[in-house]
Parts: sequence; C-alpha cells; structure tokens
Amino acid sequence: MKTLYNLIIGILLVLPSLLVSCKDDYMETNLGNQPLVMSASEQDIQLDITAPQSNAVTFQWTSGSNFNTNAAITYTFELGLSGRNFANSIKVEQAQGKNSISYSTAEVNAILLNQFGVTPGVEAELEARVTAVVHHESVAPQVSEVVRIKVTGYRPVSSTLYIIGDAAPNGWDANEATKMNAVSGAAGGFVWQGKLKAGSLKFITTPGQFLPSYNKGSDNTKLFFRESESGPDDKFVIPTTGIYKISVNIINLTIHIEALDAPEYSELWFVGNPTGWSFKPMAADASDPFIFYYHANLSAGGEFKIATQANFDQSTVFLRPATNGQAAGKNLSVVKWSESERPGGANDYKWNITGGVYKIRLDIRDMKIDIVPFTPYPMIYLVGDASPNGWDIGNATPMVAVGSDPYKFTWTGTLKTGELKFSCDKKSDWNGDWFLAGQAAMEPSGDIEKMIFSANGANPDNKWKITTAGTYIIELEQLQQTVKIRKQ
Repeated sequence: MKTLYNLIIGILLVLPSLLVSCKDDYMETNLGNQPLVMSASEQDIQLDITAPQSNAVTFQWTSGSNFNTNAAITYTFELGLSGRNFANSIKVEQAQGKNSISYSTAEVNAILLNQFGVTPGVEAELEARVTAVVHHESVAPQVSEVVRIKVTGYRPVSSTLYIIGDAAPNGWDANEATKMNAVSGAAGGFVWQGKLKAGSLKFITTPGQFLPSYNKGSDNTKLFFRESESGPDDKFVIPTTGIYKISVNIINLTIHIEALDAPEYSELWFVGNPTGWSFKPMAADASDPFIFYYHANLSAGGEFKIATQANFDQSTVFLRPATNGQAAGKNLSVVKWSESERPGGANDYKWNITGGVYKIRLDIRDMKIDIVPFTPYPMIYLVGDASPNGWDIGNATPMVAVGSDPYKFTWTGTLKTGELKFSCDKKSDWNGDWFLAGQAAMEPSGDIEKMIFSANGANPDNKWKITTAGTYIIELEQLQQTVKIRKQ
C-alpha cells in the first residue's frame, strides 16, 4: 500500500512539468494568425568589386500563420527583375524555421549579370517575395507583399592570371603560361615569385588565349587592360636574369616588380655512395630559391656530398660538412670546397649516414642542412570546411593507401567550397604534423603540386582554396611531398 501511495505522489509531482512541456511544444508549432511580412536589410545597393565576399543584402520574414493547425511551415523565396511578374526568377526552398536568406556581393553581381542579363554599372530594380506553405490540407499558401530593392553591379574581373613572354619561365607559349597565385583577402590581387630571364612579359587571364591581357600602362607601376588586337600591346621589361617578385591588382590596375637576392647556385646535385656516385638533381623550393630538397630511399647509406655541377672536374665546387664523417642531424653547418682550391683531396669532407629513407633540406643562404630519417605516416587525413567532415579533426576524413607503396594515398569524393589541408596524425590540440599548400588560399591547379611539410603545428598555415564544389580525385605522395587535386 505504501508503494502504491508513493507512486501516486510521484505521478502528481511529475504531471505539472509534463503539462508545461506539452504546452510549450504546442506553442512552438501554434503560430496563430500573424501575417507573413518580409523586409530587406538594404534598399539601394552599390555593389563593391573590392569586397566580393561581404554581405550585400539579407531578406527576413515573419513566420506567417498555420491557423492553429500545429502544422509545419516551409518557405519558397523568389527574386526577380521588377516588372516581369517573377518570370525567370530565382527560387530557393527554405526549410522549416528558416526565416531569412542572405546574398554576398559576388552572388548578387552574378545574379544580375548571368541570370537577369543586366549591364554592369546600370541600376536595376529587383523584387522579392516569399511564399509560406503550411503542411496541412486545409490551409492555403500565404504570399508576402513584394519587396523592391535597387542594385548597381560591376564588371567582374578574372579569378586567374598568368605570366607570358620571353622573360617568363615558359616563354610565349600561351598554353603553358605561368600561373600566378591569388592573394587571399585582396580582391583582384595576384602574386608570383621566381626566376625571370632578361626580356619582356605581360599577363593573360586564360591559358591558350592571348586576349584579354594586362599590359604595361602609362608607366611601370600601371596596368592596361587590353581587350582587342587594336589596343596598345606594350610590355614590361625585365632588364637582367634573376629572381623576382611580381605583385599585381587587376582591379586597381597596379603592378610592382621587385628584384630579389639571387642564390649563388640555381641547381645542385646529390652525389655519393647511396647513389653509386651518380649525380641526382635536388629540387629547388618553388617560393625560396635558396632552399633545395632531396627526398629519397638511401638504403645503401655511406658517404655523400652536394655538387654545384654534375661532374668531378677540379673546378667543381662541392658543398660538404665542416667535419668529416658528420652523421644525420638538423641545422648542420655546410662549407664549400673544390679540388682546385685544396689540391690532393685535402678537406674533401663528406657526410656519412646509415642506410634508410631520408628527407634532406639544404639552405644555401644560411649554409645549413637538415638530414632527417623519414618514417612514413600510416594514414593521411583531409581537414577543412571543404572536406566531408569539416574542421572536426577527431573525425577527419581518411585517404586510402595505394597498394603496398607506403608513401602514396588517394581519395575520391565530394568537396565543398572552402579550405583544405592534410593532417598526418589527427592530433586534437592541432599541434600535430601537416601537409600544407605552397601559398595561402591556393586554388588547386589540377596538376602535381609541391606541398609544405610542417611538424608540430601548421606554420605557415597555408590551405588550398576549393572554389567549386563537386567530385574530386586527390593523389598525395608523402615522401616527395606532392599532391594532385583534380575535379572530375
């Protein structure tokens, strides 16, 4: 009897909270008879070409009424040119509880030009409305009053830029023009650094097409946008072969060409017992010509040095350790030696390593070398808002190992627009090892690209920028630090 009494008391205590909960649930879906009203955050908009990702306009609306049916309401937003009664309008289905929609500057401009055919620089009046659909057979759809806004768009500039000319790495071949890197956060900005020859150059927007182009303007700091063969075809002159940094902005039509310090050697070769004393070219860093790499399986081990020419002539300068027999390590000193300077082989010192796989990094600016054994990571992971699992590093998307090769991985799947990088270990504190893009906000070329390896945290935190969602194939090689990110 006592047990029954306690049970009844418990029910009486819990019942009020259950009734309140039921009432709350009812009120969340009982939207009464409120009208459907929409508003726009802006009424007169001048789209800013320099801020394409900024918010241009937000449309918001009230919930509308479900007429006490407790039925869910979903929405259809429409945007069209005024006077067309929403013919050929944009329609966006909005889920339950979604009572607003926003458009960036770039999105509104694309709608004006591509959807409605509005001429850049000409003011257009747009009209918008929203329809509320109550998911109950007894309730008809509700349509808001039309909201009108005025918008003036702009002529968009290219998202890509290429260097062409006899001073450029690939000459005048427009199909092989050298791609510049877009500057993150700077609309219309591009930058490139590397070796140029004495000669002339200009810029094109599309491989294989000589027009449109950006040529020399009124002086060496100005660009001229050339749209036809009849336009001036002046070019920028590079006086001497060397390392240069080119910065341009095709919105402001500005350019800065800066000569940088050039290394003493533009090519180096690894030579020694691990290669059977044959000369193997080292790879120059794409962004710093003073840095060279050699990543390889040096299973034979033994002595090696680094040559400035691929021969053993007495005049050939070799880069070698300060102490003969120096083993693997980091930040080791490097000195120069040639037989013509030290006849008879005196001081012909060499590094001496045990057999294994190594990543070697040589800095001829500071004359330092890292000789580091490399153990391949068992798995590589996709991280970033472009990847399937976003920035959830604990749930990062794994790649797939390629056969028995411990260095190669592949992945095929859907990438969203956003950023992407590769984790080697999924460390939750983000201080693990990473493979990163060669430049910040680098758009994949679809070809093989060099990656930056960063241990103990991403520094510099360069990411690839995926601008078009879709199915991609990614091929990554962790020994040579290369990746191909190709859209199908």
